[in-house]
Amino acid sequence: MGLRINTNVASLSAQNKLQQTTKKLTGALERLSTGLRINKGSDDVVGLLKSESLRSQIRGIGVAQLNLSNGSNILGVAEGGLAQLTDIAQQLREKVVQASDDTISTSDRTNISTATTDLLSEFNRLALANEFDGVKLLAGNFISKLFQVGPKAGDTLSMSISDTKSSAVGRIAILTSLTITAQTGTLATQLFAAPDSIVINGATLGSTSFSSDGVSTVEASESAIAYVNAINSISGQSGVTALVNQNVVTLLTYESANDLGSQDILAINGVTIFHSAAISASASGNTTLINAINTVSSATGVTATQVSSSSAIVLTATDGRNIAVRLNISTGSVSGGVVGFGTGTAMLSTSAYSLYRGTFKLVKDDAFVLTGATDEISTTTSVSVGTGFALNTLNVATSTNATDGIFILDNVIRQLQTRRADVGSKSIRFELASAELATRNENLSAAESRIRDADVAVETAALTSQQILQQAGVTVLARANAIPQIALSLLESR
Repeated sequence: MGLRINTNVASLSAQNKLQQTTKKLTGALERLSTGLRINKGSDDVVGLLKSESLRSQIRGIGVAQLNLSNGSNILGVAEGGLAQLTDIAQQLREKVVQASDDTISTSDRTNISTATTDLLSEFNRLALANEFDGVKLLAGNFISKLFQVGPKAGDTLSMSISDTKSSAVGRIAILTSLTITAQTGTLATQLFAAPDSIVINGATLGSTSFSSDGVSTVEASESAIAYVNAINSISGQSGVTALVNQNVVTLLTYESANDLGSQDILAINGVTIFHSAAISASASGNTTLINAINTVSSATGVTATQVSSSSAIVLTATDGRNIAVRLNISTGSVSGGVVGFGTGTAMLSTSAYSLYRGTFKLVKDDAFVLTGATDEISTTTSVSVGTGFALNTLNVATSTNATDGIFILDNVIRQLQTRRADVGSKSIRFELASAELATRNENLSAAESRIRDADVAVETAALTSQQILQQAGVTVLARANAIPQIALSLLESR
């Protein structure tokens, strides 16, 4: 290789290598000073794109976790409000139970009514006052609210809290069944028509699903109790609950010309009403008959009372069982009826048998559809939520009204607990979502770190290596720069 003065190729090569070493040394220093492997796009184009995408998700997750925290706080405020409303509802129920006692004094009833009104006012005030950051939670305003619980569009949870004002809570869809009566001259095997298949909210109740109620003496599998048992057996699918009512039969007034003779037979639910002498169609005879009926009430399940305004006899089966009444006149024909069984009833022959099925209620917190039971239950097929049992209709002015209030408050307490359960389930869901976000944040952060963060061990080794190379390069460059001087020495030797 020749000696040249104008172009020092060795120096140029040494400079180039030293420049590359210095560049690498600068990069290592930058990575160590920032802690990042990728500081600019030229460091790793694909890695930078992936890293920024992961960073967007990580930062979005951080905001979503704040949203979930706010959502949990909202649910906590709502839960506290619902707990207070439940406590007030329980206190109201205590007052209503007190007011259901027909023996309390007028002043006591007035005091209970005043306390009830105050509790209702407080119930409404709390329902309206419960809010979070200016948003009312229990007044029917918090419906279909979306919480962004993830870093991407569509990562949302929807939440609603039903209206809990006294005008809204307690409302139900309710249908009361028909009262069924059958009459015959002789006791037939079947007095009521066989039940049809019933469909409630898409759940089918077959005609063979009805079984004996265990207490009725006639048509025990078609009593109100039997219907209630059968309907409740599919309530898990239909969402509809059946409740039996008292079976109340009001017999017509006396017939003055007809006494119940000593040889005549009157039987209720298969039990003969004992009377050693004729019972006259009179006020005293009516009392005698009522007492006779009540004497065997433990066996019949039926009690008798008198309607003071009309002197009619009322038969009541509190458990809702069928009431079967049999009348057998020993002699003669009864053209107008006998004691307590006036004209217009079925008791118009010498041998008459009447069967009375009581009513029952179908109840659901929202609307329901009923088909296939037009003869046994109702011709109504679509039942909507009404306002008749809302909490603000509560009235304790009479014992009867107060008794209805027990039913109202049972619905109110159940609905409040349903709302609390829904809030509780949403709280659990928020906790699960928050835990999932924390796990996802950890994994994405680890992935982003592997892509973007500098490995200090690797970079320190690289720094040491480049520092040594730089020192060597400087030394080599100094020697390369001295090569033209060798040529000068040759010229001097001449």
